[in-house]
Amino acid sequence: MRVVSLFSGIGAYERALKNVGIDVELVNYCEILKDKSRAYSILHNVSEEKNLWDVTKIDTQKLEDFDLLVYSTPCQSFSISGKMLGLEDLRGTLFYNALEVIKAKMPKYCVMENVANLAGKRFAKDFEAMRDALELLGYNNYWKCINAKDFIPQNRDRVYLVSIRKDIDDGCFLFPEGNDNRNWWDLVDLKDMRPLTNRQQRMVDYAMGINKEDSINLEGEIYFDNAVITLRQSGLRFQHNREYPTITAFYGKGGGNFTIIAKDGKVLGGITPRNCFKLMGFEFEDSELLTEKGFSNSSQYIMAGDSVCVPVLEKIFEELLVEKK
Repeated sequence: MRVVSLFSGIGAYERALKNVGIDVELVNYCEILKDKSRAYSILHNVSEEKNLWDVTKIDTQKLEDFDLLVYSTPCQSFSISGKMLGLEDLRGTLFYNALEVIKAKMPKYCVMENVANLAGKRFAKDFEAMRDALELLGYNNYWKCINAKDFIPQNRDRVYLVSIRKDIDDGCFLFPEGNDNRNWWDLVDLKDMRPLTNRQQRMVDYAMGINKEDSINLEGEIYFDNAVITLRQSGLRFQHNREYPTITAFYGKGGGNFTIIAKDGKVLGGITPRNCFKLMGFEFEDSELLTEKGFSNSSQYIMAGDSVCVPVLEKIFEELLVEKK
């Protein structure tokens, strides 16, 4: 299957396709950030000469035909953690640059992921306009909000949009139902932890009753078994769920933003990029390879946090493509 990937990041779609046995011929990928482009090239063993770099400058007349377009437009336009300007934001309008590629080449299938907020009340009209534009081009659209925790133990609620060209659509596509019930602590490497920052350690010491000098707000049930502890402006948040909290690019922005892991009454340390990659459905070896190639912890946190959960994509592609490959 011939594939073009836009806003490619580290290539979660491509990894999912490979994992379900789809024979992928990558026509081009498009990633504007140099570190992510290089990481993509390394992880998928392709030349950076295939990178189109800037989605706003793609010459569609020079683009080869392909069967599948995968794209995750920047989510900040619709994210609660962003400015939520929707399609008024320049980043939001990048969807229409992707649409120009679709219009020019009319691939059989298009698959998009974005934050669940895109399908919420505030951006319902934006999302409807996006689907309408695809329908006018000749696509049937199927969409659903899916939480990755049903496929891998991470709480990650996202909207997925599958567009199938009308002339080949049999109307039978259904989104997968996940039944994963694993615990995050069974998936991560509990021996692979990083030291806490001084600020994190001081706040954890307060929660443990060691630090008597500070007064810190504590949220959740304060105990240190199967706990994920998050440093917040207001203090520390303790969570004890089966699924890990959402992995975010914020982990890589400095200041001890990565989460803290506690097990069996002990604080083990901070989550590493290697474990973040695992919770996104990549392999430990992917992060290890990037580390070997000189990528920093910060860059890898951002890559993981900006990516898409591979196991969700695997199940979507199994439904969409496996019988059609």
